[in-house]
Amino acid sequence: MIEKLVGFSDWLWEGPLLALLLLGGIYVSLRLKFMQITKLPLIIKGLIRDVKNGGKGDGNISPLQTAFTAIGSTVGAGNVMGIAIAIAMGGLGAIFWMMFMGIFSLCLKYSEVVLAIKHREKNMFGDFVGGPAYYLRKSCIPMLGAAYALTHAIQCLPSIGTQSMSVVQSAETINIPPTVTGLVIFAIIGITVIGGVKRIGNVMDKMVPFMAAAYFILAWTIILTNASSIPTVLSDMFHEAFTGKAALGGVAGSLVVTMKAGLARGTYSNEAGIGTTSIAYAAATTDYPSRQALWGIVEVASSTFLMCMTSAFLIGTTGVYKKIEYSRAASMPAVAFQEFYGNAFGGAAMTLIIILFVLSTVIVEALMGQREVEYLFGSKIGNLSRYFYVIAVLIGVYVPLDEIVSLLDLTMAFLVVLNMFALITMVKDVVSETNLFFGVLKKEVAEK
Repeated sequence: MIEKLVGFSDWLWEGPLLALLLLGGIYVSLRLKFMQITKLPLIIKGLIRDVKNGGKGDGNISPLQTAFTAIGSTVGAGNVMGIAIAIAMGGLGAIFWMMFMGIFSLCLKYSEVVLAIKHREKNMFGDFVGGPAYYLRKSCIPMLGAAYALTHAIQCLPSIGTQSMSVVQSAETINIPPTVTGLVIFAIIGITVIGGVKRIGNVMDKMVPFMAAAYFILAWTIILTNASSIPTVLSDMFHEAFTGKAALGGVAGSLVVTMKAGLARGTYSNEAGIGTTSIAYAAATTDYPSRQALWGIVEVASSTFLMCMTSAFLIGTTGVYKKIEYSRAASMPAVAFQEFYGNAFGGAAMTLIIILFVLSTVIVEALMGQREVEYLFGSKIGNLSRYFYVIAVLIGVYVPLDEIVSLLDLTMAFLVVLNMFALITMVKDVVSETNLFFGVLKKEVAEK
């Protein structure tokens, strides 16, 4: 039975879902008149203004803290090791298709945030709550909201377990016992999550910039040292995108495989179309949904266009993708670090970065799970559920997750279908909010 479900999940992600995300992204972008390109200068001015002036309006945490919370969920180990796997499967051409998907992901993420804030509610503790479950309830099929919340609430438990498992395995490479690692991350996540949304915002405000900057600086030091290889890497990305050349011998290369690897990575890297991170944005202090949604565009840009491309250039310019066999593809970034910085520092640096990436993801996933339980059963039970999500950290330390992990993609597929239904059928709400806000933003920029 499990094998059939896994096979069905693989089939969904190999074609139908990627087609839904891509075609849906194109449709939403058309309805928004490709604002991610046509309004880019105004978007940048609006973001700069937001940083200087801070948030105004209703909400629980600042626009910047909200953005860092969401970015902390999407910027993770997948932006490092996931890129290596994509290149191993589809060659450097997969990166071209990842970037192509990223262009449309900008509008999908923006739309999710607009809808999450437009249809958010205030719970009994005074916190603003929202996300796909809430805006699906306002769609033409209200019961889909509960379906999304239930699926996501369940999925967050094994997802947190798998994330903590990757921390344990990373720490083992520098001889830290699993039990020690498990107890440490259990304590960190427990203190953070139980402290509530404001404490999560404060922690992410400090953790996300540090971990992203550390990886970016260390990786680009290596890339610039191999700068002479950058033109070749760029050429190969474009050429292999249309020839389907696989990166490794023994891996069957084809155009279809290359496209799938890139389009899937474009989705996994920023979660646009899945809707999950819009739950974090619902707590933002803002006067217009679209004002905060600009930070959703920053989230995609940070995850896909900055962090994923950094990993791609790291792997491409060092040539490690030509040396590592497919079964060890995820180790390519670590090998690049170790070859340049030495085994001791390179291995320790990569391990620390992966640990921080995963910690940030787990903290936000615990918050998301809590919000979904709250949607289904009310604020009091939602508050109690946070303890279960903290305990789920220990699942990855002591419980084998092979079968559970293989089923995560199936639940994710269900979330994609539900969320994309909402984005496509409720795009009028997004268009009206966009027209309203950008009229205001033009006046604000002109006055300054």
